[in-house]
Amino acid sequence: MTRLRLRKLGRDLWATRSRVAMMTVAIAVSVLAVTAFLTARAIIGREITRNYQATHPASATLHVPGGVDTATLAAARAEPGVLDATARSTIQARIRVGDGPWRTLVLFASDPADPQRIATVAVETGSWPPLKGSLLLERTALGFLGVSTGRRVTVEASGGAPTPMTVAGSVHDGGVAPAGQEQTAYGYATTTALALLGRPQTLDQLRIVVGDHSTASTSSSVIDRTAQRVAARMKALGHPVGSIDIPPPGRHPHQGQMVMVGFVLLAFGLMALLLASILVATMLGGMLTAQIRQIGAMKAVGARTGQILQMYLALAAVIALTATALALAPGLALGRALAGQGARLLNLDIAGESVPAWVYAVALGAGVGLPLLVALVPLLRGSRITVRQAIDDHGADPAVLGGFLERFLTRLRGPSRIQVMALRNMFRRRGRLVLSVGLLGVAGAMFLTGLNTAGGWSSLVAQSISRRDYDIEVRLDKAYPADGLVALARSTRGVVAAEAWGRTAATVHTAGRVDVAHVYPDEAHDSFTVMAPPADTRLMHLPLMAGRWLRPEDTGAVVLNNLVPAQQAPGTTVGGTVTVTIAGRPVTRRVVGIVSDFGTLGAAYLTDRDYAAVTGAPGQAELLRVVTDRHDPASRQAVLDRLDDALTRSGTGIQQATTIDTLRVALDGHVLVLADALIALAVVMGFVGLLGLASALSTGVLERTREFGVLRTLGATASAIRTVVVTEGVLTAALSLLFATVAALPLTGVFGNFIGNQAFRQNLPFEFSFPALALWSLLTLAGAAAASAAAARRASLTTVREALVSL
Repeated sequence: MTRLRLRKLGRDLWATRSRVAMMTVAIAVSVLAVTAFLTARAIIGREITRNYQATHPASATLHVPGGVDTATLAAARAEPGVLDATARSTIQARIRVGDGPWRTLVLFASDPADPQRIATVAVETGSWPPLKGSLLLERTALGFLGVSTGRRVTVEASGGAPTPMTVAGSVHDGGVAPAGQEQTAYGYATTTALALLGRPQTLDQLRIVVGDHSTASTSSSVIDRTAQRVAARMKALGHPVGSIDIPPPGRHPHQGQMVMVGFVLLAFGLMALLLASILVATMLGGMLTAQIRQIGAMKAVGARTGQILQMYLALAAVIALTATALALAPGLALGRALAGQGARLLNLDIAGESVPAWVYAVALGAGVGLPLLVALVPLLRGSRITVRQAIDDHGADPAVLGGFLERFLTRLRGPSRIQVMALRNMFRRRGRLVLSVGLLGVAGAMFLTGLNTAGGWSSLVAQSISRRDYDIEVRLDKAYPADGLVALARSTRGVVAAEAWGRTAATVHTAGRVDVAHVYPDEAHDSFTVMAPPADTRLMHLPLMAGRWLRPEDTGAVVLNNLVPAQQAPGTTVGGTVTVTIAGRPVTRRVVGIVSDFGTLGAAYLTDRDYAAVTGAPGQAELLRVVTDRHDPASRQAVLDRLDDALTRSGTGIQQATTIDTLRVALDGHVLVLADALIALAVVMGFVGLLGLASALSTGVLERTREFGVLRTLGATASAIRTVVVTEGVLTAALSLLFATVAALPLTGVFGNFIGNQAFRQNLPFEFSFPALALWSLLTLAGAAAASAAAARRASLTTVREALVSL
């Protein structure tokens, strides 16, 4: 490029420095967002896997009711394909601090001499093994329970008596979810603690690591075959296996949540960058429009189209490179901060903040390559302008001049000449108007889609709670007479209704094999239960996705919730059959319906009559659901405390007792990361859109320099000219609101369905957030007025002399 053209580029940069600054800021903000999101996604994706693998998770857990002794443990380790094995137990218990409420506790127990090579935890305070009468808590449980190391707590195992224990320290377990999200505390103790809690010291779980040489297998089929072979060996040794748990190999319980949030961050980040690239194209197109006569003059003295294109491409490249250079370091820093926040929400330790090379490559390619690619269209169009087109340019699209729209706008009358003039000016450059409206409209559509999706998730939680017409749920340690449970509950002050349900853990059965479940070691994530509500139940109503609900006379029918076909029995549909092991007995039932049951893990529903026949225990129940007279959290908890005392005095063992508020908090906790990400992304979108509007108005003012000079000659005041420009900006923003609202409707449906199916195998309810629309409207119109201010001031300062010398 010659020195003369370089000098022109330099002068153009200085002359349009405000517009160049806007282009640079727009690209920089978008590159910063993309870099931050990619960085956070890369770090969290790496660390969630590393944290989980650092626990050396078991490939499979074999449940051995008779217990695992030294001989069977040695036999398991000797099996081909088994890298290691250990004996453990998982106890469902409750814990309370002082006189506070009971909380759910999952207690993992092992032998004091266990080498801790499988399902290991990192001790942060205290030491392993804990002393007799003490336990270690997962670190997130400390804040959840409001307890510190050295404090005394009360622990009650299923069927046992409340036992004082000491919190001897804390650990980090990368294989469990945060306690606050699950509303469950996780504890770690030895077999000596089991004796204190009234439980046998026998360890009834055989955990094995399956693999080749020293590498754990990530193949579910390989793990399944090996576990079945080990189960056969255990049976031959006189220790039959009841069932086998095989969680998704190498996947953290919240891996799907992380993948979903990562996808949202990436998709919205790239959309922000695309908007910024369109903005740059719009600005460069406006710059070329302002220089049409200069291009015509250069063509007149012999400049070729390629030379002009090269010159303006170099200008775009300088802007993109500068913006990317400015944004890269802050984007990496912000990404690391976001990763840290995500790690806290997912209970992860970040070992290193190094960013893979592909993040730098994508950021550079996106920040430089995409804007140049998008800008190529207006640059090509502008560089091809002929001398005649340059002479004939009047600052308006030729299609508008003399066309129907021009005639319509000319005849248009309104309450104010300023408003009519602003409306006419909007359509002078219809292509630019489309870009401005589209840019701000897409930003608004993304804003509304994001908040609509977050609202849909909240609505799904609210719907789930509203379909549970009870206030308290109590899970018992074994079956008790249903009539006695209901009578005791109804005699408790504050209880207005109660129902006793059948409930037990279950597995899908395949003939000739030990049953396999895909539940995690916490025995909650991906678990499967069978439930039997009373025939006339009024405490739950579930919407049907297919088929019908149970009839009182049904004895060979089952209704599944939507998670069972997705997790436990793939391919199961209405009209087919499913074989389930209930109380040690495999039974086959015809699937008559599938229901949406958000908030409940995998569940199969039988009639109480059928359940009694299968279990051989008519009139027995393991679940109590209660309706209270008042429905605020404090009143529910007070009734639960009284009911808990009454059940305990009657000798009824409680496994878990919670209010419906606990479930709501747990469900809301799973969407916190997503909601925060969507709101942050929406703000980025809106900022880029407003920059686009400011650019379009600035370009329009430059094009109409002579027009504003004429207006000043005719007596127009500076205030009137400013009002024309600001009104034009506000009207453009108002038009974008219509576009954003219409575009957000299908986007909300598509995006919500994707998110819902990824997370819970069902669509999110369609929610259109009118408060979000009101907020976006307020921000857009106020932002448009503010974005128009600089262009309006520039227009109001136009003098007659400037108009006369304007080319």
